[in-house]
Amino acid sequence: MAGSQAGIYRRTFLRALGGVAAGWIPIPWPATGRAGASEDLREHSFSPGTCVGDVTHDEAIVWLRTEKEASVSVQYGKESTLKESAAAAPVRTSPESDFTAQVALRGLEPKTTYFYRPVAEGEKPGAAGRFVTAPLPDDLQDIQFAFSGDTRERYQPFSIMDSIRARQPEFFLHLGDTIYADREGRASRLPQFWAKYRGNRKDQPTQRLFAETSLYVVWDDHEVGDNYRAQDPLAPIGRKAFFDYWPVRRDSKDPDRVYRSCRWGKAAEVFVLDARQYRDPAAKTLLGGRQKEWLFAALASSAAQFKFIATSVPFSSPNPDKWGGFPAERDEVLKFIKEKRIAGIIFLTADVHYAAVTRVPGDLGLKEFIVGPLAAQLDKEATGIAKRFEFFYKDSYSYGLVRVHAKAERPYVEIEILDQNNRLLHKSRVDAPAA
Repeated sequence: MAGSQAGIYRRTFLRALGGVAAGWIPIPWPATGRAGASEDLREHSFSPGTCVGDVTHDEAIVWLRTEKEASVSVQYGKESTLKESAAAAPVRTSPESDFTAQVALRGLEPKTTYFYRPVAEGEKPGAAGRFVTAPLPDDLQDIQFAFSGDTRERYQPFSIMDSIRARQPEFFLHLGDTIYADREGRASRLPQFWAKYRGNRKDQPTQRLFAETSLYVVWDDHEVGDNYRAQDPLAPIGRKAFFDYWPVRRDSKDPDRVYRSCRWGKAAEVFVLDARQYRDPAAKTLLGGRQKEWLFAALASSAAQFKFIATSVPFSSPNPDKWGGFPAERDEVLKFIKEKRIAGIIFLTADVHYAAVTRVPGDLGLKEFIVGPLAAQLDKEATGIAKRFEFFYKDSYSYGLVRVHAKAERPYVEIEILDQNNRLLHKSRVDAPAA
């Protein structure tokens, strides 16, 4: 029996390797938990876990890593058993990317829970995970997601990841400093950057969270070095390592681009900004011309009830390394929002290693929600005495939990700031403008 089931697996995997496009390809799978079901297969070489990112209403990107070069695919379906499932178009891992790969899942159904696991010929499947797809852009659905940033390996275990997982967010927004390449031995060569990512991914709470939700990820500075300049010779190396280790959908015309938006039904659209690689102090720009043009067009055309601007550095901070170093451009963003009468704007950020709610400069009445770190040193010297602060807390790790109540008579957003034990630190409500 074991040999025949292994043969079934080999034939179905080779069918995927034969160039079949990703989609619903019914393939049987050896039942798990039965004696002898896969005894002829080697232990899988997937490490350290998998994750899913940049999910839309019909697509997702699965990240995986093998211990050696291999042809791999991803099996996925709506049932946790995965007995009847689809196979994604296969890819091959190689040493050029530290044996990592991103596998596209296409033709998915909206607002649907999917289960998945990586497969390689002749090996047992990797550990299973799950995620939910976004609703259709015009579908009025309540949503819940989490956000935070800053994970430094020496602070493992990242226990806050289990607290986030307990709240079952539909996705997790990681706002940068996903590694600390410049701490505990500065990375200067690509294998050293890769090792920093592997060091963080070995964390068990992180693996558990990543297996049960999807991700949208952006970099900040510590993926390269503290407050690095765009001209830093390590920047291209840090960028490659970031793309190698995260499930980010690449732009074929601009492969280094990381800014993008994600739409979750009628309720929300998240605009993920790149606050690092386009900085030009001489030109007084943080965004760069092309990203700013994209942001303005995307905000103006969005029909989402709430528009979350996700920036790895605080928008309201006067610090010269944050948006405060580019006050003219910050004013330009706010002027555009005002002139175009764009409603439902909320800023989300991390980076500064304390939690806060601040008033955004100007007369629009906008707010910024600051959380973190997930696992790094706390800023014990920071104070919340400036007038812009509505709330300030610096004594624990933190994350934000966002609930969009899209179906309410007057839609509104609840944002909770929680510590590593899921203790509520602060709760805010933002109402949609009156009709």
